[in-house]
Amino acid sequence: MLILFSPKSEVIHKKIVKLKKLFVQPQITITMKNLFLSMMAFVTILTFNSCSDSKDAQDVNGKEKTTLNNASLKDFGKTVPVGIEEENGILKVSFILSAQFYEIKPTKENEQYIGMIRQAVKTESPIQVFLKGNTNEIGKVESVGQEDVRYFKSILTKEERVTTNKLASVIPDVATLNSLFNQIKNQSCGTSTASSPCITFRYPVDGCYARAHKMRQILINNGYDCEKQFVYGNLKASTGTCCVGWNYHVAILVSYKNASGVTEKRIIDPSLFSSGPVTDTAWRNACVNTSCGSASVSSYTNTAGNVYYRSPSNSYLYDNNLINTNCVLTKFSSLSGCSPSPAPDVSACGF
Repeated sequence: MLILFSPKSEVIHKKIVKLKKLFVQPQITITMKNLFLSMMAFVTILTFNSCSDSKDAQDVNGKEKTTLNNASLKDFGKTVPVGIEEENGILKVSFILSAQFYEIKPTKENEQYIGMIRQAVKTESPIQVFLKGNTNEIGKVESVGQEDVRYFKSILTKEERVTTNKLASVIPDVATLNSLFNQIKNQSCGTSTASSPCITFRYPVDGCYARAHKMRQILINNGYDCEKQFVYGNLKASTGTCCVGWNYHVAILVSYKNASGVTEKRIIDPSLFSSGPVTDTAWRNACVNTSCGSASVSSYTNTAGNVYYRSPSNSYLYDNNLINTNCVLTKFSSLSGCSPSPAPDVSACGF
């Protein structure tokens, strides 16, 4: 079909085209603007989600790392530290009862733990300790509740309790002294003559407090009592086949009359001297065997025989019913030599 335009119609056509441009172009502009805004919003959402995912991943990784670190820690239990000293760039920590040294590295991440240990030593208060795996290195320290504080304050006392009994304090002669020594030695773990619990002389790593208390019980059963001697310091001793390190050591100190009727004192400690009683000087010297490394005695003291443990600051633990004694000896009864070290956990052994 052929359409003819008059000049007038041509003018009208141009106006119509112009009007279309006026209406259509803004619509396109508006549409493009909306599309741009939509894309910006989408990108913003993606960025936010990406940041959130990254933060969540960091949180999860942090939690996983903490969980892994905690999983490698072993609960040593709630206990009271009684000493902390530096040696060769390492802090050596002592706890009640245990004769072993434990270590903590003086790093920035351990600053809070070291501060807690120092404060607990100062006040003789309990803390909860975690070790790194099967080592003697402290990996974490936590505070304990007031109930735990009250419990330890009730058993760790400054009072030296004197027992009144009708037991003889002096063994009458050398023959009786040697007989008592043999009775004690025959209770050593690994012998056919030992009753249960046996005395763990063959495992000197720890448990001297329990061994000494069990030895005293044998004396009591025979009508005699004794003292104990505690020696403190950076101690090293040799069993003849291996070396052990202690922050203290204890054994029974007996009085007897020699052939001239003069009263003398001797230490009985088959973990170091299996052939018989020795003088306390010889015993202390055996506790600083420098062939095992640097060693020194800081102090020593005698106590009544009923004292189970004495801290370096003169606080006492008692185990009159041998509850802790028998529990510790039972846990160590199958062990011999200088391993495992550290010794098995005995924190469950109460009083």
